[in-house]
Order: sequence, then C-alpha cells, then structure tokens
Amino acid sequence: MPVQLIQADANALAEQSAWRTDLEKIYSEAEPLRRTLRGEVLEAPHFIEAALQETSNWFAAALFNDHLIGAVLVRSLEDEWQLRHLCVREVTRRRGVGSRLMALVATKAREQGLSVCVPDENLTHADQMLVRRLGYSLDEGRGGFVLEN
Repeated sequence: MPVQLIQADANALAEQSAWRTDLEKIYSEAEPLRRTLRGEVLEAPHFIEAALQETSNWFAAALFNDHLIGAVLVRSLEDEWQLRHLCVREVTRRRGVGSRLMALVATKAREQGLSVCVPDENLTHADQMLVRRLGYSLDEGRGGFVLEN
C-alpha cells in the first residue's frame, strides 16, 4: 500500500483532530502490549496522551486516503530514534503497511544522520522477524535491534 509518512506530535494532533481519532482507532484495536507504558496497560486515548507528554516523543504515522492507518512511537534522542509500539489498523494488516512505515522512518532518520533502535523489551517474535527482515541487527549492548546510519 502506498503510504505517506506523517509526523504526528502533540501540535499536529491539535491541528488535525481527525488524526487523533485515527490514532485512537489504531491503538484501540491493538493488543494490550502495544498500549503499555511504564509497565501499565492504558486505553488508547490515555496511551496517546501519556506517550506525548514527553516532548521527545512523537508518532510516525502512515497516511493513506486522508486517514492514518498505522503508527509507531518515536523517541528522539541526540543521535538516534527509538521506535516502539508499532501498530496497524486491523482492516489494513497483512498488506505491508508496517514494513513500509518502518522503512520510511528509517529513511527519514538516515537523512538526518541518525541511527534507529527498536528496544527489545516487549517485542513479539513477529516484531523481531520484521526488524531483522528490514536489516536491523541485534545489539545486546544497546538493548535492542539497531539500524545504523
């Protein structure tokens, strides 16, 4: 599916209320693991709000036909982006949206001279297979899968 990468931070979601609604749909359909912050499972609206309380966090989202259909939480650090909580709308799963979104985020990070890390905490086997297929390598010293710039 051809998707466009959108940076959905608190300001963008305030301007585009439909995006917030789309994010809530994405995460409300997700298994609880995808809505867990600091060890606590949250309902989708609370998860989004809590995730964006940290100014270094934003959602990288896949836009298709004016709707967000997938998202991953990005934490911007000095020299890398950490990606967590990848989720795709149930009706668009198994169409490559997650892979495409992760590839677009990696491209954007590389353009900015950043590496990308997917921390290995709470990663499912399918998540691990996806990041490996996308070229990430396990770096136990950094606590996750890394895609170097």
